[in-house]
Order: sequence, then structure tokens, then C-alpha cells
Amino acid sequence: IALAATIGAGATAQLGAMRVSEEIDAVECMAVHSVSYLVSTRLIAGLIAIIPLYSLSVLAAFFAARFTTVFINGQSAGLYDHYFNTFLIPSDLLWSFLQAIVMAIAVMLVHTYYGYNASGGSVGVGIAVGQAVRTSLIVV
Repeated sequence: IALAATIGAGATAQLGAMRVSEEIDAVECMAVHSVSYLVSTRLIAGLIAIIPLYSLSVLAAFFAARFTTVFINGQSAGLYDHYFNTFLIPSDLLWSFLQAIVMAIAVMLVHTYYGYNASGGSVGVGIAVGQAVRTSLIVV
């Protein structure tokens, strides 16, 4: 959700503004394939952003669960560590990381699509951003 609301919306607005101000047409006039040039950079930016964002989320969830178990529920830290190490399979973490990357790719593709095809001036760009955010939330 954070990726769609921040980075994705920014990518949609950037590409939409470029489409409205005919910058994308200028890139195509220079014989540069505009889709691969403009979309790939934003896709890579989304992947670069999701890696630390997801890692921090996993760490925050670990510390929040540990804090709740030890300090609020009064269980021992050793008990928490035992069950954490027993039931957390490392392949599950890798699988969830892969899912986060796939979702980031889907979100960025949706947002770049709406930004690339925006029309109608600044109002059209705003509408494209709203549609992109709603669509990416449904896709994820």
C-alpha cells in the first residue's frame, strides 16, 4: 500500500505530466523507444524502494511481536525465541520476500500504464493517479 500511495502515485504523475506536455512524443521523435526508456527506470526504482521497505517491515513486526509477548503478556524472552525459531521457516521469509517483489512489479506496472496513457491536462493526470492507486490496491 505504501508503495502504491507514494512511489507509484509519483510515477503516474510524472509520466502523466510528461504525456500531457508532449515530452513523451519528443522522446519518440528522437527514435528512443519511450516505453522501455521511461517505464523500466520507474520499475527498477520501485524494486529498489521495496527491498528496504519490506525488510524494515519484517523487523518491525518481529520487534512488535516480541515486545507484546514479553512485556505486555509477561512471557519470558526465551520462550518467545524458542517458538519463533521453531515455527519460523527461513523459506517462508524468502517466499514472502519474493511475493513482495512480485507485488511491487505489479504495482509499478499498473502505475506506469496509467501515467503513460494519461490525457486531458492536469485534471486528467489527477484522474489517472486516482485510478492507478485504486487499481493497484485491487491488484495487490
